[in-house]
Amino acid sequence: MTSHDAETLHAPGERCSDEVLKKQMDYLSELPYFKQGLDATKSMILILNTCRQAVFANKAFLATMNMQKSSELAGQRPGEIIKCINACDAINGCGTAEACKYCNGVNTILKAMENNEESSGEFSNINTRNGYEQNVNLSIHVTPLEVNEEMFYVVTVNDNSGAVGKRLLERTFFHDVINTAGALKGIVGLLKGDVPDIIKSEVEFVEETFKSLVEEIQAQKYLMDAENNELALEITSVETTDILKSVNKLYEGHDVAVNKIIKLDSHCASKNIRTDHRLLRRVLGNMIKNALEASDEGGVVTLGCSMEEDKRELITLWVHNDQYMDDRAQNLVFHRSFSTRGAGRGVGTYSMKLFGEIFLQGKVGFSTDKDKGTRFYIKLPLQQVASE
Repeated sequence: MTSHDAETLHAPGERCSDEVLKKQMDYLSELPYFKQGLDATKSMILILNTCRQAVFANKAFLATMNMQKSSELAGQRPGEIIKCINACDAINGCGTAEACKYCNGVNTILKAMENNEESSGEFSNINTRNGYEQNVNLSIHVTPLEVNEEMFYVVTVNDNSGAVGKRLLERTFFHDVINTAGALKGIVGLLKGDVPDIIKSEVEFVEETFKSLVEEIQAQKYLMDAENNELALEITSVETTDILKSVNKLYEGHDVAVNKIIKLDSHCASKNIRTDHRLLRRVLGNMIKNALEASDEGGVVTLGCSMEEDKRELITLWVHNDQYMDDRAQNLVFHRSFSTRGAGRGVGTYSMKLFGEIFLQGKVGFSTDKDKGTRFYIKLPLQQVASE
């Protein structure tokens, strides 16, 4: 071990001697098909000893680090290899500085070592490349490996920097666009009280248009947040007929509703349910839009809700149109990007399932018949059981 064994502010600072390190590298390299097998994968793989020092790196890892052989990084710890700015803040390097207490990279490795079990984590790191500091976002998976009665740790590394950067830009974009559109809607709302009666209807139309625009932008944000598992539920009490009337009014003025009729079923059940009204509006809105687009001129789209006799804890909200879905559409309708109306469509039906089942804990489906038409539905529990 090194002479500075005890000097650390977090992880153990001890390092193996050069002799032990060479021995470990030699018998790993001599294992049959070991190097060939790890080099065959495109994943970046680093193998550490019990002192968190590198004893092997596969071809993908070396290529990312602009290195040719594992010997170039032998004995270094992960933070030292990727040039973490904290790695040189303490005499024993990566893991031993004050800031390392908060590094999920070293903590994930320590967890695997302490519990002798697999461990995964994501972390952000600032490193130095070509004299400049840059942010990287990495995820790692650590697996214990016993060789010749000695423990090693296989670290699989993924660079998520591009994906994380993209999500940050998306959040900024949606934040700014929603704020701008919302501000314009507010201004129009203030102005409509001061305009002459002759143009008041036009101003109200502009206000409603901005309101619809904000909702559409918000819907795309919900979808991206949901796909990234970042969507937080807002559970409130919702009255079923009220929410159906609300989405009915929203789509009455939509382009796809021209020369078509939207109506509320006369036997619609009125029940209070606890759910996320924003997501339920999106599910029902997509059902209505889908039904309107499928309907011919003069077609009728009906909204309704009903209780099932044998399942009184569930309520079904549904949207019906007179058209029949063929076999191909029936089998692909909930696939992402499938649409009967051309490329680049189909997100609406996909999002029904995503929001309705994954987040609202309901059941989304449809029935279709050549004589009776098509009905899309969502069956919801009267009480949302997810944590609020």
